[in-house]
Parts: sequence; C-alpha cells; structure tokens
Amino acid sequence: MKKIIAVMAVIIIAIVGFAAFKGNSPKQNTTKINIVASTDFYAELAKTVVGSHGTATAIINNPNVSPEDYEPTTAVAKKVSEADIALANGLGYDSWLNKLARTSKHTQLIRIGENVLKEKSGVNPHLWNNPETMIKTAQYLADNLSKQDPSHKKEYQANAQKYITGLKPVTDLVSQLKKHANNQSVAQTEPVFEYMLTALGYKVMDNDFSEAIEEGNDPSPATLTNLRAAITNHKIAFLVNNKQTTSSTVSTLVNLAKDNNVPVINVTETIPRNEHYVSWKVAELKQIQKKTQ
Repeated sequence: MKKIIAVMAVIIIAIVGFAAFKGNSPKQNTTKINIVASTDFYAELAKTVVGSHGTATAIINNPNVSPEDYEPTTAVAKKVSEADIALANGLGYDSWLNKLARTSKHTQLIRIGENVLKEKSGVNPHLWNNPETMIKTAQYLADNLSKQDPSHKKEYQANAQKYITGLKPVTDLVSQLKKHANNQSVAQTEPVFEYMLTALGYKVMDNDFSEAIEEGNDPSPATLTNLRAAITNHKIAFLVNNKQTTSSTVSTLVNLAKDNNVPVINVTETIPRNEHYVSWKVAELKQIQKKTQ
C-alpha cells in the first residue's frame, strides 16, 4: 500500500511540475499584425514592409474618392478598431482616420506628417508627392514593427530596404529632371504636385491661385490676371493640372496654356486604377521629361 501511495505521489508531482513548466514557458505569438491605411499607396508601402508577418489594407482605393471629403461607415470604424496600426497621412488630410484610431485602445496611430516628418498642421498635406516622404515612412514603419515584434526585425528592415530600392525608377528620374529645372517658375491649378515640383528644382509662382481653387473659392482678379500674364508671356515652364478637379476657371487657363504653347502636365491626387505608386509617379514625371527636354 505504501508503495502504491509513493508511486501516486511521484505521478502527481510530475503532473503538477509539467503544468507549471508549461504555464511559465514563453508564449509563441502567431498573430499577424493588422495594418490599415487611409489610402492605397500608403497601404502598398505598409504591405511591403510588414511582409508575411501581417496584412495591410487601404480604406480608400477608389480614385474618385477624396480622402479629405471621405465619411467613414460603421464597417470602416470597426475595421480601424480591430487594427494594430492605422497609417494616416495626417496634417488634416484624413482626420477621420485620426478620430477613429483614437477611439480604440488597441490601435496605434501613425501620422506621417506629424510622426514621421515632424510637420505641423497648416502645411501642404500632399506629402506622398515627395519620394523622400515614402522612403522615410518605410523606414519609420520598419523601426516601429521591429520594436513591436523584435524576433522579425531583420525581415522588417530588409522589407523596408526592398521598398526603398523599388522607388529607384522615381528617384532616378527626379535626379535626371532636376538637372534641367534651373529654378524655373511653374504654375499649378491645385497644390497637389507641389512637393514633387520642389524636389525637381522648380519654383511655384501661383500659390494664391492654386490654394483658392483647392478650397473651392474664386481667385482674386489680381491673382487671375498675374497667372494669365505668366502664361501668355511664357514666364512659366509648364502648367500642372489636377485632372480630378474641374471648373470653368481652370478649364479656361488650361486652354489658354495650350493656345500659347505652354506645356500642360496632367496629374491626379489619387492613384489611378491598376497602377502602383512607382508607375503612377513615373508616368507623371515622363510628361515633364517629354515636354521640357
């Protein structure tokens, strides 16, 4: 009987010991990181950086929807609340995503304008048209993911470098075109392409006009007169036109530029269907290359 009791005691101790060991052993985190981005080009960046260890989806992937005017649905709010990271442009451009992310205790909000670039509200929010923004954002996200999931740090860092290397067709073309800019003046119907123009070495001369159009206001007569004179007197190298915004004032100026043989460069604020960031920017830059060289 004593032998039986002794054997049972050993078995119980072994079971308890195994349970304690199992309870104290490190947990394996097999949950993939869930990232949502306000726009498709930011989602594309995040998808490359997170790689096989997560997912990245865009809330807006319709080129006809403006992130500035977007109104999220209940389903979108739920999607954001379930995300680990919400990647926003910031600077007021997609403030609806900021609000949704802040209502969730689970979701980390990354605002590219404020967190990555250290900019303040009031500056031009069309940040993605500077290739350096995309480079810095990829590295920032990789560093952030590396802290959250250090076991996969090497992969996140390698993925960021893969994304940055993939931007080479854009950055190479920017470097090439910059040699011919010579600080010439250009005009734009809206300030959506301004960061790219600055990166190229051009000087934008019609901020009052483009900002008025963006805000849905009528430019002042003096502003309109100055821009018309710049076109007819060939004081600008070209006119950048946002194809997604039309008005009689803009159409008149575009036609005036064409009539005076001033090149018109057509750009879009959101990425066209079946395109990715690099093909989108290269296509716009090649218009400048073709019409100015």
